[in-house]
Amino acid sequence: MIIENIIFEFDNTLIDGDSYVLFLESISGRKSPAKKKSFGSAIEQYKQEFPAAASHDWDNLLQKAKPLAKADFDSAARALVDRLFPQAKEVLSLLHNSGRKIYLLSTSLDLLVRPVADHLGICRDNVFTNEVVVKDNRIVGTDTSQPLSQSLGKLYLAEKLRSEGRLSNSTAIVGQSRSAVAIRRNNIAEMFIYFTEGKENEEIREQADFVIDRFDQLLSLFFSDDELSNMSVPFESSVVTSPRQEKAPKILLLENIHPKASSRLSGNGFQVTSQKPALDEKELIQRGRGFHALGIRSKTHISANTIDQLKDLWVIGAFCIGTSQIDLDAAAQAGIPVFNAPYSNTRSVAELVVGETVMLMRRVFEKSTAAHQGRWLKTAQGSTEIRGKTAGIVGYGHIGSQVSVLLENLGMSVMFYDIMDKLPLGNAKQAASLYDLLETADIITLHVPDTKETRGMIGKNELQRMKRGSSLINSSRGKVVDLTALKEAIEAGHIAGAAVDVFPNEPNQPDDEFTTPLQRISNVILTPHIGGSTTEAQENIASYVSYKIERYLTTGSTTGAVNFPEADIPRLEGKHRILHIHKNVPGVLAKINTIFSQRHINVEGQMLQTHGDIGYLIVDVDHQISEQVFQLMQHITETIRVRRIT
Repeated sequence: MIIENIIFEFDNTLIDGDSYVLFLESISGRKSPAKKKSFGSAIEQYKQEFPAAASHDWDNLLQKAKPLAKADFDSAARALVDRLFPQAKEVLSLLHNSGRKIYLLSTSLDLLVRPVADHLGICRDNVFTNEVVVKDNRIVGTDTSQPLSQSLGKLYLAEKLRSEGRLSNSTAIVGQSRSAVAIRRNNIAEMFIYFTEGKENEEIREQADFVIDRFDQLLSLFFSDDELSNMSVPFESSVVTSPRQEKAPKILLLENIHPKASSRLSGNGFQVTSQKPALDEKELIQRGRGFHALGIRSKTHISANTIDQLKDLWVIGAFCIGTSQIDLDAAAQAGIPVFNAPYSNTRSVAELVVGETVMLMRRVFEKSTAAHQGRWLKTAQGSTEIRGKTAGIVGYGHIGSQVSVLLENLGMSVMFYDIMDKLPLGNAKQAASLYDLLETADIITLHVPDTKETRGMIGKNELQRMKRGSSLINSSRGKVVDLTALKEAIEAGHIAGAAVDVFPNEPNQPDDEFTTPLQRISNVILTPHIGGSTTEAQENIASYVSYKIERYLTTGSTTGAVNFPEADIPRLEGKHRILHIHKNVPGVLAKINTIFSQRHINVEGQMLQTHGDIGYLIVDVDHQISEQVFQLMQHITETIRVRRIT
């Protein structure tokens, strides 16, 4: 599609500001104090109403501002010329010289708009605006019979131009008004380009085909690579036709992640920086700038603000199971996939649970503590075998099902509760309800994620429903159990013991103080979140997550991402890959394919997947795209992020 006609709006598009406000400001300085105050109030009222204000009441303004002479407008028009956006004149000249027809539609006044249009070299026959009425050399009002003084005046004029054959070929409109949207929707224009340098209106912006914030970016939309390379541009432009050299991605690994991750990533050509401690938000923002990938464990929290500040971040790796420390939605909206290791420490956690099951039912911990203190508690009271007892598993996922198999092989009966129907392994049976499980099991182990529904799911009421003399193990999430209620249940003798590996508030550093209501209570095993802290688990996690990061950086694969569309297609030898992340709305793929077809770029393979509000396109093309095409893809309104893989 070759655009031959370009319609420009005036306010906040060609000029930096609103001509109505600028005119008020210009003439108020030459009026009486009373009128100056009145104009000041009018300015503030208009600013507060924007963008709800549909149009300016020019006629009413001119009536209030009497007497007005042409000199008042001449002065204001000169001020408007000074408010032209940088490069506007040069870009319009290039467009005009290439044979494009330039039109200007404005609801402002001819005495303000035409001097600016003349300065820009726009043909007077192509300038449409409101006209003032002059009597006895005085400005007395506007010609209210003119189309632009009426509602939908721009749409009416654009339709009239088309019916007259003046917009017979492809047309684009550049602006930011509802009229521009209407002109595009009525197919008078084939392209709506939203110019963001002026006032923002997100509702209108989302309906544009492309978004720009500088005039030189129009060149990418209206000229081919060859035309741009042969063009003498009379200003410094951000548009370059040769592709930029991509640097090796930089990766920051925090929280003492197993060295296998660093070794794998650096061995594949990435620049890797590792450090032991977790970082708070301020430190992370300061330290993380310039990095393309970030690896953390459970202590470092990544908020929406952090994501917003780290502009270069492409991907996050959670070297653990949980991802509650990351704002997943904010990451997705920023075009950042998040990977974790949902299976890598399954065996380690399951083994700890099995060991704690034996220790709790034999009351090993309190006897060991007594022995350390010089006391000899050789007694069988309260100690039982696990064989023949019932284990209750809450959450029958990867870890819960593994625990089920291990405990059954040790002679226990297993029942489980899950909000989803799950296939039982071995002889395990699914409980009808959580309370059914609580009232039956001799030992209960929790394996649930951190969600709104699971926080506080084991409180005072649930503990009272547990079988008297039973024990509780929590190696899932710290906020699942009310620890104060658990303490009271143990001290009252209703619960025999507990093993807790996760807590609502955990220290970030080894030297930080740790407190919990369960300290100094017999037959309570407290461990510092070590369920997955085995050499094997950490090595598996490091290998798995670093592989996912590497695959995303080198191929764009998002298989296994927890917050993102999952897409993966094989690399084609000699082809160039582009990743386009965008809002999940209709028409984006069509815009991208139009950009390619107009520039004779052949698509060799592509995959588009969606997840919630996010669309993700992987596309392979037959040759390396120019910087111009890359910028065009960035300026598509729905674009969140574009990346090239060569």
